[in-house]
Amino acid sequence: MLKVIALCLCLVLTPVAVAAPDDGDTSPSSRSKPVVQAALQIVRTIPPPIVATGMPVPRWVSVKAVRVNVRRGPSLDQDVLWTYVKPGVPVEIIAEYDTWRRIRDAEGGTGWVKATLLDGRRNVTVQGRVNTAILDAPKADADVVAFAAPGLVARLVSCEGEWCEVSTRGYDGFVSRDRLWGVYEGETVE
Repeated sequence: MLKVIALCLCLVLTPVAVAAPDDGDTSPSSRSKPVVQAALQIVRTIPPPIVATGMPVPRWVSVKAVRVNVRRGPSLDQDVLWTYVKPGVPVEIIAEYDTWRRIRDAEGGTGWVKATLLDGRRNVTVQGRVNTAILDAPKADADVVAFAAPGLVARLVSCEGEWCEVSTRGYDGFVSRDRLWGVYEGETVE
């Protein structure tokens, strides 16, 4: 970033009192005389403010593009930490800086991506080590619609209480909130 330093010459008029002679002389030469003092003052330009969206942070979004580089810092000059090659993967925005968003993924990795490569539509990832049942109603004894493998990405339709409605690969149904990554505990999604 370029820092511009400008010098500003400020003139300050300071009256200096001159003692009047004892003989009662009040001529203009015996009155106070202004003395001009020059002061140099350094003025620095302030870097542009961080442009924030005004949206809450943290928040959930998903990867939009087919190839998304995650960088060490908010600049194209920063090293690429990893690359997403599948759109729709849910990530959590944990910070914003200008047109960059710092994200966290399901494994806990963090890095910076361009905001244009993210989508506000909500997706979730199925968590765990075994298949998770997608049920036809938000209750534990409901009929199974399908089984979701760990890591499956699904569109988040809604969430209320301990159940979230998801849609994936032609199947719509309900999954227990604790089996999903991409939704906050206690959050209501409509």
